[in-house]
Amino acid sequence: MMESFRHIYVRLCKDHHIDPQDCVLEKLKSLEVGSKSKAVLDLSTNSLTPKTCCVLGKALASDRTFVEIKFADCMLAEDAIKGLAQGLAYNTFCKKLDLKGNNIHAAGTEAIGKMLRQNKSLVSLCLEWNGMGMLDNSFAVFCEGLGSNTALRALDLRNNQISHDSVSELAAALKRNVHLRALDLRWNNCGLLGGRALLEMLQSNKTISRLELAGNNVPTDISKSIETAVQNNADRQVIIDENLKRTQIMSQHIRELELDKKLQVNELLTSLDNQQEIHRKSHRFSTEKIGNLQLALEERKGAFNSLAAKLSMAETELALSEQKVNEYNSSLNRLKVEMQELAANHVTEMRKEKEMIYLCFVIDQPMKLFLHQMIHMKQESEDMEKILRDRISKLESQRLDMEEEISRLKSTNVSDKLNAEEQLQTLKHRLKSEEEQRHVQLEEKIRVLQTSRDELQSLTNQQVATISQLQHKNSNLQMEVDNLRRQMDELNQELAQKNNYTMAEVGKVKAELNKLQNKLDQERSVQSELREKLATVDSQMSEQMLKHRRQMEEKEKEVVLLEEKLKGRELELVRLREEEAQRVQVLQSAILNYVGKQGTSSR
Repeated sequence: MMESFRHIYVRLCKDHHIDPQDCVLEKLKSLEVGSKSKAVLDLSTNSLTPKTCCVLGKALASDRTFVEIKFADCMLAEDAIKGLAQGLAYNTFCKKLDLKGNNIHAAGTEAIGKMLRQNKSLVSLCLEWNGMGMLDNSFAVFCEGLGSNTALRALDLRNNQISHDSVSELAAALKRNVHLRALDLRWNNCGLLGGRALLEMLQSNKTISRLELAGNNVPTDISKSIETAVQNNADRQVIIDENLKRTQIMSQHIRELELDKKLQVNELLTSLDNQQEIHRKSHRFSTEKIGNLQLALEERKGAFNSLAAKLSMAETELALSEQKVNEYNSSLNRLKVEMQELAANHVTEMRKEKEMIYLCFVIDQPMKLFLHQMIHMKQESEDMEKILRDRISKLESQRLDMEEEISRLKSTNVSDKLNAEEQLQTLKHRLKSEEEQRHVQLEEKIRVLQTSRDELQSLTNQQVATISQLQHKNSNLQMEVDNLRRQMDELNQELAQKNNYTMAEVGKVKAELNKLQNKLDQERSVQSELREKLATVDSQMSEQMLKHRRQMEEKEKEVVLLEEKLKGRELELVRLREEEAQRVQVLQSAILNYVGKQGTSSR
């Protein structure tokens, strides 16, 4: 196998006018020395040219030797990735592919997506330490291929610079893919939006049982929700696998029991046929012997009749011999009757065996009906579990919306309070500055008046008028201060009302959250009841299995009893055959003795 692959590789290199790389040839030669039927092609840390990768891809397209292929840390070019992907798209034997550390991006990402769309054999794909998420369009093509793939079970996308938009594309593809079990997205850039997209995907995808998201800046609450959903998927998968294993074990056990039962019935039928054949042969042999003996007896009777005139003394003995012959004939007739009775008994036993076969068939029918009911109950439990999980996810989303609304109301309340305090501080500062300015101006004017009072005595009236005007202005300012104080009181009242309203809304939201919590508790109780029902169903299944096993043991005991009866019948037939042979021998010896005596007496 390895040698043929190496020859194909060398031939393709010659067809493409390139020299085979030494590292590839050395690896293939080392595998030939190992002589493994299902080997691993490990070309990691080798520097492979694009042309070599193109030739390897064509060689691997029809290969049925390697179940695992590794190109880790080769830093392959985009053309090399394309060549490998085009060949592996048509490979139907390889199960694991490792492309770690090859700087795959752009065209290489698209080539791998197209390969996944065509390949139906890959189970595990490692793409760690690449740059597949650098271009959203290329990653979208990869996601389309992943969405249409039906064979892949494990995908490793660690350290691929995958953004939240690319994660959204990946989540949309995984909604269509119901075969992938494990996904590793550690050390990427999922963020909040990517985490939400993955959480939404997990609401419809119930097959992913392992999802790694470390180092993606996903919020704690979303990460916990994702872990819960993945754990639920894992538990569901475990239950499905256990039920599938139990069903397979039960079906295998039933098939084995049916096969054993058929073999036992066939053995019984063959043994009965053999016994009947032996009985027919023995009956034929005995009838032939009896016929021969009767012929000999008739011949001897003729001789006796010819000698009757001469041997009158022998008539009495002849009468005695005839009486004995009659007794022998009666014993032979009795043996014939017994043989007929034995044949009738065999016929009745065969009829009983047929009835037992029919009873076994009738017992199998309720078992099949029970299996059908069990599958139906399992389907109903899965539907109920799916409905409950949908309701739980809806309640979780409503709870998240309520928490966001509470945080928004708190932020608006704090911002309104801060704005009101800032306005109050600005008003206080402005009034204080104006009052100080007016006070300084008045003091300056009073000082000027005091200094110029002697000089400007003539202007006293004007100064009095000015003072009165200033007093009027002061009263106006006092009124303005009072108005501002009233406005400040009104603002404080409005702030208190807003605080009361906010507290009331917070109380309502808390009450609604309590109601939601109660509903969640009720849903959890319903889930626990469903789990208990599943446990009871499992116990019923085990009880039915025990009953079926007991019934099969009883049937086996009945079969053993029938075999013992059959052996007893065989022993009885052997005994009867021996007795019949002994009787024939006794009859033959008596006839011979009688003939010998007659011969000696005639002499």
